[in-house]
Amino acid sequence: MQNGLNSSLTRRIVMTVVHQLSDWLWRFLIVITIVPVGWSATARAAPPVTLTAAERAFIQAHPVLTLGTGDAWEPYVIVSPDGHISGYDADILAQIKRLTGLDIRLLPGDWRLRQEQAQRREIDGLSTGGIHAERRVYLNFSDPYIRLNKFVLVTKGNPLNIRTRADLDGRSIAIHRSNLSDEKVAQGFPRSHIVPLDSVDAVIEAVSSGRVDATFDNGAMLYRANRIGSPYLQFALSINESLDLAFGIRNDWPEAISIINKALTALGDAERQRIQAHWFLTPLDNTKSLTSRVSLNNDETEFLDRLGAIRLCIDPNWMPIEALLPDGSHQGILHDLVAELMQRLGRNTELIRTTSWDESLATIRAGRCDMISGAAITPERSEYLNFTRPLLTEPLVLAIRADNTFDGSLNHYFNQTFIMVSGHAAIELLRRKNPAMRIVEAPDVATAIRAVANGNAFGYIDLLPTITWTAQHNNILNIKISGNLDEYYELAIAVRKELPLLLSTLSKAVASLHPEDIEKIRDYWISIRYEQPADYRWLWPYLCGGIALFVTMLLWTHRLTRLNEALRAANTRITLLTITDELTGLFNRRHFHEVMEREWRRALREQRPLHLLIIDIDYFKLYNDHYGHPAGDVVLKRVGHLLNFYTRRGSDFAFRIGGEEFAVLLTETNQDAALVFAESLRNGTEQLAIPHIGSHVAPVVTLSLGLVCIFNDSPTATLLNWETVYHRADELLYQAKTEGRNRVIAGQWHASTPHSATECHH
Repeated sequence: MQNGLNSSLTRRIVMTVVHQLSDWLWRFLIVITIVPVGWSATARAAPPVTLTAAERAFIQAHPVLTLGTGDAWEPYVIVSPDGHISGYDADILAQIKRLTGLDIRLLPGDWRLRQEQAQRREIDGLSTGGIHAERRVYLNFSDPYIRLNKFVLVTKGNPLNIRTRADLDGRSIAIHRSNLSDEKVAQGFPRSHIVPLDSVDAVIEAVSSGRVDATFDNGAMLYRANRIGSPYLQFALSINESLDLAFGIRNDWPEAISIINKALTALGDAERQRIQAHWFLTPLDNTKSLTSRVSLNNDETEFLDRLGAIRLCIDPNWMPIEALLPDGSHQGILHDLVAELMQRLGRNTELIRTTSWDESLATIRAGRCDMISGAAITPERSEYLNFTRPLLTEPLVLAIRADNTFDGSLNHYFNQTFIMVSGHAAIELLRRKNPAMRIVEAPDVATAIRAVANGNAFGYIDLLPTITWTAQHNNILNIKISGNLDEYYELAIAVRKELPLLLSTLSKAVASLHPEDIEKIRDYWISIRYEQPADYRWLWPYLCGGIALFVTMLLWTHRLTRLNEALRAANTRITLLTITDELTGLFNRRHFHEVMEREWRRALREQRPLHLLIIDIDYFKLYNDHYGHPAGDVVLKRVGHLLNFYTRRGSDFAFRIGGEEFAVLLTETNQDAALVFAESLRNGTEQLAIPHIGSHVAPVVTLSLGLVCIFNDSPTATLLNWETVYHRADELLYQAKTEGRNRVIAGQWHASTPHSATECHH
């Protein structure tokens, strides 16, 4: 027995000595170990963390902690196909282990499940989570390891022009279900329709496809969208909401929080920001970059090494934004910005010369160049391009002849001709918002401005620097800038979809540019290029006399002008009232017949088909009986809003033709696309998830749709018998109802055989 006691005592003494030696050796290694390449000077200078006896005992008793996190929260947590975990959180935890010895590992998965596991203490806590009172019941929280700013993401191109919080009134906002932060932010939007979805990827898909209008983000969703090949989201506005992420540990382990906080203090803010700059495509705060050289990961570096010189396409005739000189060199604001980006990446570009903007777009679409230095983000271009965040944001302005006037509203000038440079994104933007606007296209800026100066077009729409530059350098003096158009060009670097790693490297480089850097380059080109060499001092006497005369005339005509404006506005409102349904904001039945007749005549001239949908809300009378007519009006408004969103192209029209019945006319599409449109509309209504307890087909409000494909295949066809076609579409709607509702039934109507009907093939 005594020998056994002596042996046990000896073992304990030896273990104590070994433990003390290990502790001393660990601290010694922290001091002398050379930090691996890539860690900043701040990390190397971080002092070793001194732990208390209780904290050291905790690490010995709990050598590994497991924290739950989401499985799609990139770049905080990135899970590779082989299960390897990387990302911002992983790097922070690696530094905590380096400084303290506490090994904290991440367990990605469904976020709701991980929270439940933490409550049951099946895991030790949570990472990538906000500090919420609901979680303090079972967790203690560390100091924040990153501070995030909340902002709103929308479909690329911002088709609904969402720029303020008020613009989200009546809009649908998707959030990740069980994300407490987003749920609380959503409470600040009581007039928006909040749509909870089960995963981050589902949120990305819903906004990208247009099924919902917006979502909230803090940097992770944009990163994830690019990673999964769905880069169809863009920044819309900041909502001035911040979120602190902290590590949450079960609340019976206070020593763990103490250890983590000591490590975060030793790590320092600068090192955390450096790690942040490594992982995030855009900065999460407004601080300047720590270094002018961009930090790339191994995959990005290897890709750029394989790629070599980056093939660059530009707009060759768009000074001072950019242009191609006769000697083949590139100059302008975007040239200097791209040169700065390449310096930060340590790379070179190879200029692919083109003669027009249209040719540049065709060249990158064909894969013969890798990037475009400045392109506006549009849904059409997003089919084959990905975009960085915007480098420049410039308002569109209107240039007119010096002897013309413009009252600030394009709606009053639809009988006039406007001219723009072919291929520029603002053409589609303006045509979507003003389908009646008459726009002709010119090959270059100088040709367009001369057309205005010669009276061949009423106005030219472009950026102020471009108009001023071109007018001065081509001696075009009889034009003037009449004002801004409340539309903006956001110019970003565009990259071929096949090159996602090039997009991520360029996005990091763009993120490293401080706004002051961009403004300095912009101001340089605008200031030195807008100098007026002529001396106009002799004009002062005439100018003063003209001003006096102008003031006198202004006083005489001011009242008359105000009366004319009021009369014109009243006439516009009256016109809108006569063609608009008051409840839904859609066109009414009267305008339906006018548009049908007009579009049929146009279709006959252009030899193309039309597609008419007649739509009915399923069991709407039962809905009114159960929920009441005010609730029924809300349903009509929401369905009207959905129809308005789906028909936002200038060639599509939506009408309320009576009660719960709607119509949609598609004038520039084929029957396959029309069928896809109808099915998307049916599915989009179901996704609104409006409860309908009286429905016999679904627990939510649904639509039945009859689609008739109208073919003008008779050269002798004149006016279409709308009653015949309408009844054909109504028959198809009735068939959809009799076959179970919540479905699309389609058929054809031929002008050559108006009394026959066939199936509309998909």
